[in-house]
Amino acid sequence: MHRSNFKWAFFSYGHNLGDFTRALETAIGMKKTGARVKFFNHGGIHNKYIAEAGIDEKNLQPELTWEQHKVIMDINRYKAAVGTPLPISKEQWIKMAEADLKAFGDFQPDGVYAGLNLSCMISVPYAKLPMVTQVPTVNCPAFIHHEMYNMPNTMERNFFMRYVLPGVVKRKIMKKVLLGDSAKASLTTFNEARAHFGLKPIYNITDLFRGDITLLPDLPVLSGLAEDDLTPGYYYTGPIFSRIDFLLDNRIKKVFARPGINVYCSLGSSGYPETLRLIVKALRKNPALNVVCSTTTIMDPGELGRRTDNFFATRFLPAAQVTEMADIAVLHGGQGTIQTAAWAGTPVVGIGFQAEQQANIDGIARRGMAIRIPLYAVSEKRILKTVKEISKEKYRRKAANIRKQVRAVDGVQKSVELMNKLLEGSLPESR
Repeated sequence: MHRSNFKWAFFSYGHNLGDFTRALETAIGMKKTGARVKFFNHGGIHNKYIAEAGIDEKNLQPELTWEQHKVIMDINRYKAAVGTPLPISKEQWIKMAEADLKAFGDFQPDGVYAGLNLSCMISVPYAKLPMVTQVPTVNCPAFIHHEMYNMPNTMERNFFMRYVLPGVVKRKIMKKVLLGDSAKASLTTFNEARAHFGLKPIYNITDLFRGDITLLPDLPVLSGLAEDDLTPGYYYTGPIFSRIDFLLDNRIKKVFARPGINVYCSLGSSGYPETLRLIVKALRKNPALNVVCSTTTIMDPGELGRRTDNFFATRFLPAAQVTEMADIAVLHGGQGTIQTAAWAGTPVVGIGFQAEQQANIDGIARRGMAIRIPLYAVSEKRILKTVKEISKEKYRRKAANIRKQVRAVDGVQKSVELMNKLLEGSLPESR
């Protein structure tokens, strides 16, 4: 079958901006090959951008609600107690999977890009369709086996855990936890739904998001994990980040046209509102800093104070364009925001709220273009001190070098190529 005759069903976790935009960019790339593409989601606040991109789409019922999403985010950030169950009943899982299966029956896809949409981890294996997942490198078993997975700051809840227990010991603890049955309690109703469809249970996070191929929108230079060390079935594609064409507000241009240091600040869709308030409050104390902030879904921009000649906040903006305009970026470490900064060659002050985000920041910090502030150490004084340090020329030189390496790779094109090779049965040996 010619590639132009392939049919791909795309899913994403619609409330997660990073997963959604990576799925959308990949769907756009796949459509350019002539393949037929259709996007499905169980709700999500970003879905309007699918039609704007010219992709056929259908919203499936039941939806994952915003309230359910907030609980899931707390579980991911270890803000909720370990073992907190996902806020989705067995019945809802079954109905979501049944909706997926009906969509497969109507659309008749040759393959499914599942993203981080959990209902696909029930419906796609049941339908016996080829499945592609796309995950952060920290979810690759090899990353954990090589003891590169640092303990999330949100788990370091006392002086001993933060400052006494050696990092090597904490990484060994995380290895044992993550490669064991760490997700068993959280996935109780999910596994009950899998059993309903005759599927075996899943007990750890690496198995949860493993597809027939699992794409890592990353590079060894960013993650620190050599390509030769990847777990079989996992493939580096190179960075993929949002190209959604948000309007560049003229007020952003005016703020960044002033003398001083231009700072772009965003905590994506997973940062804490109280942390964003603290960061902006600190930055606004230095009149030499021109600050543009994207609050996304975290909070209303008005909560950060009135706009001035050197401060502008809005919910969404063209991140790639604004990051490239900035001298430095203060970010939460989401894969999309960090890779956008690497693409732009903009040094980063990073504050991670999840293990993945810490790893993303640490990756570019090892290359000399970022400094990470532990979540428990964030203060106005620490922020201003770190912003002053990252403004030095040595960080910009390192960032410029990373920029060249990132721009030499087309993550979407490589993802599309690997997906089509999966259907053709001609995948290269993963390494």
